[in-house]
Amino acid sequence: MKKGDVSARKVACRAALALGCFVFIQLGGARDARAESPGKVEGYEVLGTLGYGVAVGDVSYRDNEFDPYGVMVGLDLGYTWSFGLRIGTDASYGFGRKSEQTRWTGEVVTTDASSTTWGGSVGYDLLLSSFRLRGAAEAGLLLWYEEGNAAPGFYFGPRVALIWQYRAFELGLQGKYWFPRTFQVGLMGGARF
Repeated sequence: MKKGDVSARKVACRAALALGCFVFIQLGGARDARAESPGKVEGYEVLGTLGYGVAVGDVSYRDNEFDPYGVMVGLDLGYTWSFGLRIGTDASYGFGRKSEQTRWTGEVVTTDASSTTWGGSVGYDLLLSSFRLRGAAEAGLLLWYEEGNAAPGFYFGPRVALIWQYRAFELGLQGKYWFPRTFQVGLMGGARF
């Protein structure tokens, strides 16, 4: 065995152990942090978001498959009470991706799609020693645009975020899974008032 040759299983086990230790330490410190400063989570929040969305499976309209998400930008507004309950609203625009498909007749069809979403969320912010862990359920309206045609729809699903706050400024990572079949990962940054 060479010196630099490490199995993927070993690396994955070590990474899982390190992540588990980090979460355990953060959760252990959550009680102390909340006792010292219970008002840290309370207030209005304005966040800008930048992420990437992928349709898991085929999204089709009028027998054309397309991917309306791609790079996404958005705005997230919300209010969090001192005990951690958060109610918010967000809107985003997905620039989409160009996709190409071959039909059974041999015809090659290229589609270029985008999307707009607007919805609301209800969640809870758990104050850890250095971060806030946010879990939320969200639902809203979705519009797909595909070469001059608009198709309305709806979405719902869970959202998880890890947010670091320095005074009034916030920076975080978030992940979302929307039904029907969309996964998003992104950065968020903004301010708390």
